[in-house]
Amino acid sequence: MKKLVIILLFIATSATAQIRFSADFESGSMEKAELVSQENKNGTESYTYNFYSRFDPANPARPTLAPSARWYYFRMDGVKDKEIILNVKNSDARRPYYSYDNENWTRFSETESPDEKTIIKKYTQDTVYIAYYIPYTYSRLLGKIQEWVQYNWVDLSSIGESEHGRNMPLLTITNKNGKEGKKVVYIHGRVHTSETPGTWHLERMIDQLVADTPYAHALRENAIYYILPFTNPDGVVEGNSRSNANGVNMEVNWDDPEEVTTKEVKNMRAFLQSLLAKGDVDVFLNMHSQSMHQATYWVHTAETSSDKLYRNIMVLANLTMQDNPYFAKKDLCFSKMGSRYCEGWFWNNAGDRTLAVTFETPYTYYSQNKEGEWVSIENLQKFGDCSLIALGDYLQAGAPYRINISEPAAAKGFQTMTDNSKFYFGESYLKASKEGAKVKYLFNGKAEGVDLPVGTYEVYKWAAGDNIRVSKEGENEWVKVGEMKHNGGRKIKYTYTAKEGELVDNLLLKRK
Repeated sequence: MKKLVIILLFIATSATAQIRFSADFESGSMEKAELVSQENKNGTESYTYNFYSRFDPANPARPTLAPSARWYYFRMDGVKDKEIILNVKNSDARRPYYSYDNENWTRFSETESPDEKTIIKKYTQDTVYIAYYIPYTYSRLLGKIQEWVQYNWVDLSSIGESEHGRNMPLLTITNKNGKEGKKVVYIHGRVHTSETPGTWHLERMIDQLVADTPYAHALRENAIYYILPFTNPDGVVEGNSRSNANGVNMEVNWDDPEEVTTKEVKNMRAFLQSLLAKGDVDVFLNMHSQSMHQATYWVHTAETSSDKLYRNIMVLANLTMQDNPYFAKKDLCFSKMGSRYCEGWFWNNAGDRTLAVTFETPYTYYSQNKEGEWVSIENLQKFGDCSLIALGDYLQAGAPYRINISEPAAAKGFQTMTDNSKFYFGESYLKASKEGAKVKYLFNGKAEGVDLPVGTYEVYKWAAGDNIRVSKEGENEWVKVGEMKHNGGRKIKYTYTAKEGELVDNLLLKRK
């Protein structure tokens, strides 16, 4: 046995004297790399390796749940002007990323990553980093937090420590004006540590929410946002794929016996119980990334939750698709409500008073379109903008430049409908009983603490449509119905005239 080890070491130190693999840095992860062959191709040294991604520890809470090895993030030294062929084991190689400085990342081309198990590239510098997706480290999060807390509407606290003693920082974001009746939003991310696209997406949402802009001001005026960016700091720092430090997949740990429930989940449950003791949590967003080639909400079916919860999730989902090139109506996925998930915990403790749902970004490309845009930080940021606007619309935040009017001031010739055959805001919608039925809308900016800029506003109505999984075009979305001019003051009035049988719900005014 000793002789064999000596031979292997000799191969590694002679044939590949200048090629070294390592993952000895934050979030780094790999199992091993074995040299398969070495040859000279027209003057270029070429090395082929079997590269093994590292499995998470075995899961003591659910032993039958196979550990994941999706995440890899490693460094190669001594590769300049050499062709390196990596046969990826335990994970996949769907055009991952590389960087020469561990800061600026480039996705491998289709030629360099020709199938899901191979990476082939000749490198131009001596050191290169390779990652399943662009890393988002705990150190980066702590740095971003220092930026966010510079605003006086952002408070920093902690919900506790992880299994290995790392802090779990919590952001509380709202205008500090003592306004009563604010809605409550809780968002958490990075349960599965390999899912870095979801964190880039969430970072953009936070950047926009804390910004000193009129729209962000209106969002903060309307609601209190509790955001836990990392639920699993140990897994992030230690380079796991889907588990915490002890091998537990925390996404499905919410109804496990106490002795195998992680400290992180216990911390989250205690915090959420404290929120529910004060009142309702209106929205919970569970931010993830997935291996399917599409963004999606995992919509809980009405049969396993309630008609109301299902309808509310579908409204939020369709709002997120509005003017969003990365999210199509056919992209939605559906699942049963389960107590093992955080959404199931909310269902058991708050019922349909909380819209609790998981959102996923892909790693690869959007809407199953391989020829379209591949996922990047730039388009994740655009997606983050769409997601925040959708959340603001769902919460019916009254804002300058984007005004959501939920309650008609008066309506004549309408029936009030409360069934769940359509997707609509709130508790009811209107159906015109006759041709020319009129509904008047009023927005009082003074009451909302909002100044209304002078100018022309596009007018959109929410086109409540059939309760189906893939909505028809022009249904369950904002549809433009006209324009109006606002000449000043803090009130806006608008009258909409409907056709017989037409459905009328919320109104949206967008300043041109």
